[in-house]
Amino acid sequence: MIASRMPRRTLAVAAAAIAALAVAGASFYRSFTSLSELAVAYSFPAEQAWTLPISLDGLVIVATAAAAVSRRARWYAWALLVAGTIASVVANGIHAWELTASPIGVGIAVVPPLVTLAAVHLAILLARQSDGDETATATDHDPIVAPVDDETDETDEPTRPVARLHVAPPVETPDVAPIPQRAAARRATPRPVDDDLAATAIGLVADGMSLRAAGEKLGVSKDRVHRWVKAHREAQAVAAG
Repeated sequence: MIASRMPRRTLAVAAAAIAALAVAGASFYRSFTSLSELAVAYSFPAEQAWTLPISLDGLVIVATAAAAVSRRARWYAWALLVAGTIASVVANGIHAWELTASPIGVGIAVVPPLVTLAAVHLAILLARQSDGDETATATDHDPIVAPVDDETDETDEPTRPVARLHVAPPVETPDVAPIPQRAAARRATPRPVDDDLAATAIGLVADGMSLRAAGEKLGVSKDRVHRWVKAHREAQAVAAG
């Protein structure tokens, strides 16, 4: 359905752009005639009279295209567009006033440069939309073909089958007490000392030897002997309780 609609839409946009260019050409021709006659009336050489409409209306067309397409210095293009349009409108109005001396004639005369501006801008926008539709159609419907390496060596190793990965079922996590509660539980129930070295150190301290002397005899620090003795006494206290 979409593939059948896109070409029709693109064709309609292209036809509208061509019609807009035709209208712009007719309006440009009418303005060209008026500005050429105005140039001759004000002492322009007849063979150079065409330079005035080309300068004014041509500036309008170029500035319109630049403002619609360019992304850099767009303000400059718009400034030239406004200046060229105003100059062309004023010149066409002066020519009509000298011929008719009628506000209606002046109003009719200023229509061609304005129509030229609008039609050229519309044609550019339609052309850009047509290009965008074609790009979108190619992107949406063209199949993606992987590049083929023509120089593949026939002696390459055959492709190995890929083993399937079996995902293990989720493991239920047992309810675990928060860290502060677990730390408090460990402090409340000290572990008994089973290590032979610790038992020896505890026995030496129980026989009256100092912590430092027991540590030096066993080759450990005084603090470690102190921890062993303290843990042993806490275990005895818990067992007695």
